[in-house]
Amino acid sequence: MGKKSAAEAEKTRKLIVATARQLFAELGFAGATTSRIAKSAGLTEGAFFHHFKDKKALFAEVVRNLQLEFAHAVVIRGRSGDNFLERFLIGARASIELSQSPEYLRLVLIEAPTILGGENWREIDSATSLSVIEPALVAITGRESVEPALLRPMALLVLGLLNETAFALARQDEQITVDDVIGILELSIQDWLRRLDEPKKAKKSNSNMAATPKSKLVQH
Repeated sequence: MGKKSAAEAEKTRKLIVATARQLFAELGFAGATTSRIAKSAGLTEGAFFHHFKDKKALFAEVVRNLQLEFAHAVVIRGRSGDNFLERFLIGARASIELSQSPEYLRLVLIEAPTILGGENWREIDSATSLSVIEPALVAITGRESVEPALLRPMALLVLGLLNETAFALARQDEQITVDDVIGILELSIQDWLRRLDEPKKAKKSNSNMAATPKSKLVQH
């Protein structure tokens, strides 16, 4: 009986989230009242507040779900590449294109920063996006791992570029094109890869110097 009740509760919660997502996308956060969400889901407001303390908490869950779906879609699109870098760039392009869908644009990019607050919105965005970007960057390097101090800044650079591009396209900035952004991203990653290899080259050079007899180092 307890398991059945837990299953029913989870089913009701998912129904509320799905209903709210549709109404938020259609009416915006302000227009989708708790009473309207509850009624559209066939529930009472009491049932609504049993699952969510307020509309803001519900909106946060909707945004998290959207972000997770978004990340999954980007990964799927990126699988068509022939190598890790190509897959990453295809995924980045998909990220920009998908960010312009009406639902994502309105809820995640326009309303979420205001409703949830910039810090909370970035926390949700970073937690979801970096979990995809960082492993992909490591794969590009061909290494098993990359030091956090070298990996995280690059991941943040990528995330910032993609987010700001999405905002620029949303406001119809004529100086921005997806092709140009992807080109800049590729150059940035290639430069990052070269910089990662510099310590290796320096170490190899020092090893060669150490192995060279002193007599060969002295000019007569």
